[in-house]
Amino acid sequence: MLLPILLALLPDILAATPVPPRQDAPPPDERPLPESVVTARKWEEEADQVPASLSALDSSTLQTAGIDSVRDASLRIPNLFINQFSSRRLSFPTIRGIGSGQGDPAVTTYIDGVPQLTTSSTNLPLFDIERVEILRGPHSTLYGRNALGGVIHVIPKHPTGTFEGDGSVTFGNYGLQEYSLWGGGPIREEDLFFRAGAQHSRRDGYTKNDATGNDVDFRNSWYGRGNVLWTPSDESEVSLGLYGERARDGGFVLSELNGLRQRPHRINQDFEGRGERDIVAPALTWKHSGDDLDFTSVTAYQDWSTDETSDFDFTVVDGIRRHSTASQRYVNQELRLESVSDETDEGTSLVRWLAGVNLFAADTSQSGATEYRPGGAGILFPLHNVGTDTQRGSFDDWGVALFGQVNLPLGAEFDLGFGLRFDHEAKDATLRRTFESSGVTFSDTRTSLSESYNEVVPEVSLKKPLGETTTAYTRIAKGFKAGGFNLAAPTGRLAFGPESSWTWELGAKSSHLEEKLHFTAALFYIDWDDMQLSLFDGATGGYVDNVGKANSRGFEAEVRGEPLEGVELFGGFGYTNATFDQYTNTYGQNVAGNTLPFVPETTWNVGSTYSQGPAPDHLWFVHAALVGVGSYYFDAGNTEREHFTLLEARAGLVREHWRLEAWVRNALGEDYIQVAFQPSPDPYYSNYFVGENGAPMTLGITLSGGF
Repeated sequence: MLLPILLALLPDILAATPVPPRQDAPPPDERPLPESVVTARKWEEEADQVPASLSALDSSTLQTAGIDSVRDASLRIPNLFINQFSSRRLSFPTIRGIGSGQGDPAVTTYIDGVPQLTTSSTNLPLFDIERVEILRGPHSTLYGRNALGGVIHVIPKHPTGTFEGDGSVTFGNYGLQEYSLWGGGPIREEDLFFRAGAQHSRRDGYTKNDATGNDVDFRNSWYGRGNVLWTPSDESEVSLGLYGERARDGGFVLSELNGLRQRPHRINQDFEGRGERDIVAPALTWKHSGDDLDFTSVTAYQDWSTDETSDFDFTVVDGIRRHSTASQRYVNQELRLESVSDETDEGTSLVRWLAGVNLFAADTSQSGATEYRPGGAGILFPLHNVGTDTQRGSFDDWGVALFGQVNLPLGAEFDLGFGLRFDHEAKDATLRRTFESSGVTFSDTRTSLSESYNEVVPEVSLKKPLGETTTAYTRIAKGFKAGGFNLAAPTGRLAFGPESSWTWELGAKSSHLEEKLHFTAALFYIDWDDMQLSLFDGATGGYVDNVGKANSRGFEAEVRGEPLEGVELFGGFGYTNATFDQYTNTYGQNVAGNTLPFVPETTWNVGSTYSQGPAPDHLWFVHAALVGVGSYYFDAGNTEREHFTLLEARAGLVREHWRLEAWVRNALGEDYIQVAFQPSPDPYYSNYFVGENGAPMTLGITLSGGF
């Protein structure tokens, strides 16, 4: 019913860009694009001046494109791929071939300056966001642990001295309902301000279970964010932020791969699980600006927990079920000193530097229980007795780091950047594994593990202007990720060692058509040792193991601009060739030379936004984007692969205080498998995969208004 309504309304509800041009601004065909200011090096600067490959999506772009999650944002970023299960906590980003599944992430996510220590809190709603910055390549010097492949930094909007607010409602197919409301302004006009909002979202499942007739992968969540800003003086500001989530989602929709390709979004299982996630995360930031130095302190705490159940034989036979829980509490403290300015009154660049210390401590608990039931234990795995195999683990992790970054002008032609970090991290784990049947404990093993890691991580860059509109740079950086311990793994693989990499990058950034068109491009080569790979075992679940050497090479390019009045263009292309140098997989196959799993050969996007209207407060727009993910493998043996192309469109009408939009995602209705793996360690089943479909075509209408 909704689709005919949308088609009928489409000619009349085309929307404009969210911020109309000012009355006194120069004509659009004469003014440059707004400067893109980022904090990639933890100080504010124009994106084109950063000697590293990065992308930034501002609030206007996020709203116009309808990007409301980190996963959606990734489709607009070359050489960034996030493979995602139906459970939101299982979202694993990969940049230029470097990523992870289980264990600590290799691409770290920051939320308002606070690192997320695991992938469990990576994919959160992009609600009331100022911008998203994606840094490609290792940034371990400034961002520390787990920035081996890059950084995703989500920066929310902060309070201002103006009263403002906004609310929106969204309705779509699959029973989609989403409501959001936020507001902000002064509490005390001279020095105290607030901003707060909440979002509720729910939809039916995309996948139907033939055995029960139920929708399985439904979603239902609440998300909220608040911030209070105190400015006791012109030199100081103190910000107290808090965000939280309560998600109650349906279970995994894993099923045999060929069956999903023949009948997308259909499974046949006797048991339907669930996926729950709760997050509470406050943070206190203090900034003080002095005559010679700026000081920043970021103090953060996070408490999250997950609870998941699933059918582990992936069939209608009542054979195996899995129940997993995890929780973590951690504190993070960062202190930084920074030089005040990098320019004299005459505009000559001076030395700019930053130095800091970071400390963190985390307490993590995990459990996983595999229940072998009378209906068919051992269907895909070596035969087991009926009973429950339970793994429990307590993990303590703490670390301290000293880091520094300096930008040193070498005459008028070159800028030399140099960074150095020393990391110390210590980990302890207490593991217990039991097997029980009919109330009797048949085995009970306990293991204690402890390890510490020390690493020095350098980086160096050289930047040179080529004329007035182009800057070239080269960068060499080391990436590092500490080792750790698995909750459970095959014999002898409970512990895994650290991995490290070196990246060489050569890039250029330029502007054209009087700064109305911006272009960036970069070439890279990565060489890394003792790579950590996420593997799967039918009896113990996911685990991490070191698999030796690997390399990755490729390039990325992006273009954005407004060459004509009312026409915004964007596009990007990434190519990655990431291969094993040496590795014999769990089935005894030598896979040296094979492509790393979940690394697309190409990622690309192209699109445009066209806006027009008779007055600044009465505009309409049409937005369309075509995104593609080239061929990628699900396994190290390169047995099964996937690729897909998605078309997204959005159109609407914006007035002074309200906005009406119609939108569609996956408009081509492409059926694809977003993630799959081999569930059995038995070589006989090496060609057997289970996976999940990506989202089908979805469409809806959003109405928003504010003041």
